[in-house]
Amino acid sequence: MEININRDTTVQAIQKQFNAYYPYLKIEFFKDVPKNKPILKAEILVMMESLKRIDNFYEGKIIDVGGKRTVHEVSQDFEQMFGLTAHVFRKSGNVWVETSLTEDWTLEDQNKEGEQISGHFE
Repeated sequence: MEININRDTTVQAIQKQFNAYYPYLKIEFFKDVPKNKPILKAEILVMMESLKRIDNFYEGKIIDVGGKRTVHEVSQDFEQMFGLTAHVFRKSGNVWVETSLTEDWTLEDQNKEGEQISGHFE
C-alpha cells in the first residue's frame, strides 16, 4: 500500500487515501511543532491545502503505508520527506485517540484494535 504524493496533492487527498486503507485510523498533519510540545488545533494543516508550499519539494514521492509498518515509521517518513509532523489517531467508539503510546504497533494492528473497540459501541 502506497500513497503517491506530488506538489498538487492536498492534505485531504492523503487523508482520504490513508483512511481508505485503514477505516479505523486517521492521519493529521501539523507544521512547525516542536518536539514534546502539545499540539493546538490551530496548527493542523488545512485539509484543502496542497503541498506546493513545502520547501525543496519538486518531484513526486511515495509513502509506504503497508500494514506491517509501524505508526512511528510512517510518521518518520512524513517528517523526513516533507518536514511535516504526522499523527495517527485510532477510532475508539465515537472519539479519536492519538496512538502516541502505541506508536510501535503496526498500522494493521492499530486498525484492528480500532475496529474491535468501535464494534463494542455499535
